[in-house]
Amino acid sequence: MRCLILIAILLSMLASAQQPQPEKIAAVQKGELREARASWWGFDPEDSTAALTAAIASRVPRLIVDRMPSPWITGKTLNLVSNQEIVFEEGTELLAKAGEFKGPGDVLVCLRDIENVTLRGLGSGATLRMRKADYHTDAYQKAEWRHALSILSSRNIQVLNLKLAESGGDGIYLGVCKKGSYPTDIVIKDCVCDGNNRQGISVIAGINVLVENTKLINTKGTPPEAGIDFEPNKADEPIRNFVMRNCHSENNAGGGYVHYLPNMKTPAGPLEITFEKCFSRNDKHSAFVLHVANGEGATLPGKVVLRDCVFENCEDPVRFTGLSSTGFMTELDNVTLRNVASGKEKQSPLTLNLEVRDQETFGNMRFHNVTVYDDIDRPVLSFTNGGIGSGGMDAIEGSITRIANGKTSTTTYTSEWARKTYPPRVFRKVPQVEMANFALRPPQSDASARAAAKLSELIIRHQGNYLLSATKGEEITFSASFLQLGRYEAKDAAVTLIAPSGKSTELSPIPFKQTMSYRVVAEETGLYKLEIAAGANLSCLRSCNCPVAIESGSSAASLCTGTGDFYVNVPVGTELFSLFFWGDGQEGLHATVFSHDGAELWQQDDISGIRQFVCEGKVARRGGVFRVRIEKPTTLPTIEDYGIRITGIPPYLSPSPLHMLDYQPQSR
Repeated sequence: MRCLILIAILLSMLASAQQPQPEKIAAVQKGELREARASWWGFDPEDSTAALTAAIASRVPRLIVDRMPSPWITGKTLNLVSNQEIVFEEGTELLAKAGEFKGPGDVLVCLRDIENVTLRGLGSGATLRMRKADYHTDAYQKAEWRHALSILSSRNIQVLNLKLAESGGDGIYLGVCKKGSYPTDIVIKDCVCDGNNRQGISVIAGINVLVENTKLINTKGTPPEAGIDFEPNKADEPIRNFVMRNCHSENNAGGGYVHYLPNMKTPAGPLEITFEKCFSRNDKHSAFVLHVANGEGATLPGKVVLRDCVFENCEDPVRFTGLSSTGFMTELDNVTLRNVASGKEKQSPLTLNLEVRDQETFGNMRFHNVTVYDDIDRPVLSFTNGGIGSGGMDAIEGSITRIANGKTSTTTYTSEWARKTYPPRVFRKVPQVEMANFALRPPQSDASARAAAKLSELIIRHQGNYLLSATKGEEITFSASFLQLGRYEAKDAAVTLIAPSGKSTELSPIPFKQTMSYRVVAEETGLYKLEIAAGANLSCLRSCNCPVAIESGSSAASLCTGTGDFYVNVPVGTELFSLFFWGDGQEGLHATVFSHDGAELWQQDDISGIRQFVCEGKVARRGGVFRVRIEKPTTLPTIEDYGIRITGIPPYLSPSPLHMLDYQPQSR
């Protein structure tokens, strides 16, 4: 009986297979036919990679992908060509082959530096599907770039009436493969990005882009897990004339409409994004986030508009971070928030923030007909003044109506109110030192003592960057942990050791929630960089036999949860140096600074916004190893994300006095 069933299955598969039609292929090649069917190149229900690749490569102006009894299966990326329309018949499915797409950047369909391409689903649409669940197994290298559709440096592209599902990365990725060439004149319409791993759509850059009548739903797998995420990698990658209209973000494990733009600088030109009649519902984190940086060339002109939008049922606030009062205008017009920040009762539904790297006044926002439905007793809007620059708020106007427990109240905001309520906070200006003026000295402590010493928990979120000092021929030994933050899941954390010359060595990855030990012989003398890719989670060094520190200067590390005593080395003769401390929002810390002889110099509790410790005069000139104690705050709810920035001295923070990086001024 089993043999009969197998024969029946085999016969069915043979019946569904189709052989190539060479006469029709020849007519296409001669230019006699300008429309063709993919099945002319054959169809194999187990693998149609060769047929699909050849059909696309024919460059026929209009290629119809026929609906077959089973999906079109491809085992490799389909690289499209210019000047071609690909039409998927109603109900057609293009499916990634099981066991393939092993490369971390293998995408299902790719448009690389091409133009004039249309991908169209007929009737109720067609589907481009990958196998997300497979990519989370041990058979695959952990990655977040196996996109369903990747549009790189391409022009005049239309994606119409398609479902992009279950990718190992994003449903659609708009990115750059050629410097100075960006996705331009792009239309994404009537599409559904469903159940993708990282985002529904990622935007690295885009000029003249319309996303219309598109659903971004059920993203889950690898953070940020947003509906759409705008996140340029470089300073000159633009987002201009980008319109989202009638779009629907729902049930994503991250946020809805997320913008993380600190990498954008003035060379990118104006920031121009418009949201019309868009809504977010049941996205787990923030329905809308706009995060930029201001100062140091990052104050962008332009305009961001939210018009006729509804955001409801999300755990986190709607957030605006780093906006500059002299930068682009942010306008909320007829926007409704309902049950926003439901999981953060001590935070306002609308939160405005300056972070430590921000150097200018927050502002240039306008509210018109903004309504917040919120039954929790809290302000409708709040501001965290965490900027290291002048800070404060200005250029705010409009009103917000709050409806709570059936009662309506309206608050009007003006620039005068902003300046009075949130004036600038003045910090002592202490410049970063030029490390070219300092030379690394041999360590003063013994390697065996360092190896045995207990290290305080310098726990870093995201990418862990640790600095290790070693001599050529010396054996470097260390152990490191890959820790979980909250409920973020992960597989392994990649570990890379970069020599002073820049030579990179991949070490064994650290399994999730485990600790690994390492032994490496130093091939060069100098400062090594140890990188631990923790994603949304945490890393921490547990032991090390050589001097070690984290850089805590202009690119202050993103520290998290760790408490204990940390150490900074103050060169003898220093006239002035400074330490900045800050917590993230309601996440705070208690900081104390001790001199080299153990005397308490300064302490602050419940630090959330930025605080500054300044040392000058005899105490600074005497130099030595200063101790920084980090403890949990007394009244703030928790210590989680926090930062320390060092100015005026070499910006290195070590987890033990035996592990100090020792620098001396260069003789001139």
